[in-house]
Amino acid sequence: MVVDRPSHKRHSPALEGSFPAQQLRNNRLVYVRLGSVHANTLQIRRTASLLLTGIIILGVGMTGHYYMPSLTGSADDFVRAATPVVAELTSSAPVQAVTETASEVQSLAAAVVAAKPENVTRVVELGQGRTFSRMLLDAAIPQEDSLAAAEALGKVYDHRKLKAGEEVTLSITRLGEQITLNALSFAPEPTKEVSITRQPNGEYLAEMKNTPIERQRVAASGVIKGSLYGAGEREGVPRAIMAALIRAYSHEVDFQRDVQAGDRFEVLYDQPTAKDGTPIGQGVIIYAALVVNGKARPLYRVTFGDGAVDYFDERGRSVKRALLRTPVEGARMTSKFGMRIHPLFGYSKMHKGADFGAPMGTPIYAAGSGVVEMAQFNGAYGRYVRLRHNNRTQTAYAHMSRFAKGMYPGARVNQGDVIGFVGNSGRSTGPHLHYEVMVDRRQVNPMSVSMPVGRVLEGKTLAQFKQGQNKIKQEFHGLLDKKTATPDGAQDDTQDKVEAPLPERQPDNKAVKVANKS
Repeated sequence: MVVDRPSHKRHSPALEGSFPAQQLRNNRLVYVRLGSVHANTLQIRRTASLLLTGIIILGVGMTGHYYMPSLTGSADDFVRAATPVVAELTSSAPVQAVTETASEVQSLAAAVVAAKPENVTRVVELGQGRTFSRMLLDAAIPQEDSLAAAEALGKVYDHRKLKAGEEVTLSITRLGEQITLNALSFAPEPTKEVSITRQPNGEYLAEMKNTPIERQRVAASGVIKGSLYGAGEREGVPRAIMAALIRAYSHEVDFQRDVQAGDRFEVLYDQPTAKDGTPIGQGVIIYAALVVNGKARPLYRVTFGDGAVDYFDERGRSVKRALLRTPVEGARMTSKFGMRIHPLFGYSKMHKGADFGAPMGTPIYAAGSGVVEMAQFNGAYGRYVRLRHNNRTQTAYAHMSRFAKGMYPGARVNQGDVIGFVGNSGRSTGPHLHYEVMVDRRQVNPMSVSMPVGRVLEGKTLAQFKQGQNKIKQEFHGLLDKKTATPDGAQDDTQDKVEAPLPERQPDNKAVKVANKS
């Protein structure tokens, strides 16, 4: 059958009847029907274009040898094998342009194979309402890698706990538009780090581990203008450290009456920090001093061989006393011990304790170690706790809003334990603590009662303690000078880190392999 299609396009005389149809049939690439001496030039060009397009696709596909090492070398073999095929298909002079294009394709394929991948590190942020896998997809990570990484993560950490704004560090390999996720990491907590790595076999390994806690030694000094807390805050001292300082001095300093504007404080403390320097946990005071009315009252931390810890003055006497002067934090004395005009009845009456005004719910501490004798509602006293410290001494705490857990007759408490919370129960005009000290069952003035001194250092221990004082003071002033010299007031990062003897944290590492199914 002869098909003669008239064409408005110009034919090339050199192509008429000269294309070897049998050769095309033998190569099983193109079938033509003979019957006219005028071949369709456009059809020939289209056929050649299809052949060249196939070569380009195969050449680009060989770049996959970067991700499948077992195919290394096959690309060069393919390029060499493609050459005679192209030459055979383009052996006729009429398609010389096609032959030249095939040569260019061969060069292009070789150049693509010779290209090298680019390793890139990126930091992405979890968006509001985004899932972990969606975040990876938004970062152009292939869907297969994104889902496999999310599946691995789910075995060691619940990614639903991740909050918007969480930063994730990605390690990827880029070759043209092809992206492969090699690894990622993030820190969901200051002391934990999660990492996911791609294994040679295409699986992902997810791991969550504890990060080491470092200790930074910090020095601070300031002038008291209003409150001691405010002075510490202005100098960047954590509130927990200032609270510990107040507790250490609460045996011998009445912060309501003794401390005045213009007095000073000094403190040297160890602060636990995460790997990035973020403060975590409770710091430990190494040295502190209060300059009250021109008189310095230093104290130093001592850790004994049995693990016991205490603070001592410069003469080696423990600053601890049998009872705290003020058993509630940050309170102000609103009524002293002695005769007074009763606020409700208007007549003069003996006030057998000291009242401390404080916000509702403020913790109340045990003034000394002992045993709970009473913890119940007690008439005008309201919610009431009484502790026995020895055969002669008792303390009582009234008008609580509620008791702390474990407050029942016979329970043992240590000095400084929370036993209840400030309230307004019983006969009371406002939230406060009514505090009593009883010696031989008679109330005495809590602010003036004689309190025995605790432990006293002697002999070699005292000599070592005095030598240590000089080193501590030198370190304090050295760090303070560095801090002052730093323009932003921050601690100099070049200082030595001092590790405090805290219990070792046991590693809690988990590792799970998840196959990247393909």
